[in-house]
Amino acid sequence: MGSRIRPPKLARPRVSPEDEALFLGAIDGAVPLAQRDRVPPVPVRSAIAIVPREVLPPTHVLTVEGSDGELAARAPGVNRAQIADLRRGLIRAEATLDLHGHTAAEATPMLEKFLLDSARLRRRCVLVIHGKGLHGGGIAVLRELVLHHLVGVLSGLVHAFSPAAPNDGGAGATYVMVRA
Repeated sequence: MGSRIRPPKLARPRVSPEDEALFLGAIDGAVPLAQRDRVPPVPVRSAIAIVPREVLPPTHVLTVEGSDGELAARAPGVNRAQIADLRRGLIRAEATLDLHGHTAAEATPMLEKFLLDSARLRRRCVLVIHGKGLHGGGIAVLRELVLHHLVGVLSGLVHAFSPAAPNDGGAGATYVMVRA
């Protein structure tokens, strides 16, 4: 674990006597408030709805191929040529879900709802942007979460998936062919 290098704190610029006199003249006669007028912030509830498990279709066994960072998977009946087309970006994504900045707890229901909606809307291919894990200490938490769910509880919605083409995010995004 490396130490974080912090930029040096800059000293406040000195105020000229003329600017100080102008400021004091501007606030002349101001009276401090009797009490603090701040309102405590109200905690924001997440607007992310959790998808009940019974709404998800039954899982299917996917054939997973590739190495750790380049995993692709396909359902029975999907050939390797279709995966190659998907990986090259020849099958264009009809919708995109960007999970950047979300926690794993927030990303899971977002991914489930997105794939359910995509299946309902009969989208053929979608793009899920999860990032490469550059800020997670070398661990791509969201990518691992997405892949785990695609081969697990969401496999009933997946026809195939592959890492995105470089112009769509490369290893930081995944194309998903949605089962109709």
